[in-house]
Amino acid sequence: MAKPGTIISNAETRSANPITSNSSEIPATKQFAVNATGNLFIASTLNSSAAGSDVPAEAQQAFGEVSVFFAALTKAMAEEGKSLYDYDALNDIVSKSGLFVKVTQSDYEFHSKQRGVTLSTQLVQTLLGLSGNLASVAKSLTDMISGMGKAAITISGSTTSQSNKVGTLIFVCEYLLGAISITPIVMSLDATEAKKEWEAGPCIKGGGSDMMLNIQKTVYLFVPPSFVKSAATLNEAMSDPEFNNLVDSLKEFINIPTETVATDPAPAAKPKKDS
Repeated sequence: MAKPGTIISNAETRSANPITSNSSEIPATKQFAVNATGNLFIASTLNSSAAGSDVPAEAQQAFGEVSVFFAALTKAMAEEGKSLYDYDALNDIVSKSGLFVKVTQSDYEFHSKQRGVTLSTQLVQTLLGLSGNLASVAKSLTDMISGMGKAAITISGSTTSQSNKVGTLIFVCEYLLGAISITPIVMSLDATEAKKEWEAGPCIKGGGSDMMLNIQKTVYLFVPPSFVKSAATLNEAMSDPEFNNLVDSLKEFINIPTETVATDPAPAAKPKKDS
């Protein structure tokens, strides 16, 4: 039984949800783009206030800042020998860098009999609340889920993992009807539990038995490093000395041990002298 407050996502609840169902009542047509790893997700409305479907300069700059930061994060994780799906390392960066502010945290019990692209789409609709035609980004989403599965198998057998969790950081960058929104989301789940599902082959095309995942979703606000705002392109930002400083600082956050409170016993009280 799911613990109190858990959001149930299964075929029945998804069909009843106008966001994830096939409802035709969609107020604005959206176009989607995603990077190769599935960690940078961009959505924009075609009928926005900007001329045509072009994303305006201010939105491009905001999304570019996210791209630069994610490049630094990826480099820092790689140089420390960490997978992008290592929850402990991601959590260290998110919680210690001062660039993220926690907003909400939700628990999901996700059920599906689907595999491959359909499974990926259901997860995105459930966790990110996006609707519309996601077929254009399906491959990257499938690759991301496959990567999490492989990491779950590795982390579940690790003796160094503190949380025994696998996770991923997704930046949802949206330009909707003239408004810019950047939402970092950390999705995590127990590696041992996930290993059982991935070993059963949830990313293989075709139907199968019902898979169930307990997923924790944490939503943040993001404040990009100040130097990023002056960079016109990703290449320009990566050639800035501040970029390497950012990479080094992120690596330090990964290596900072969890602080512990001293628990030395209090000194014994001195016996009172008889007066």
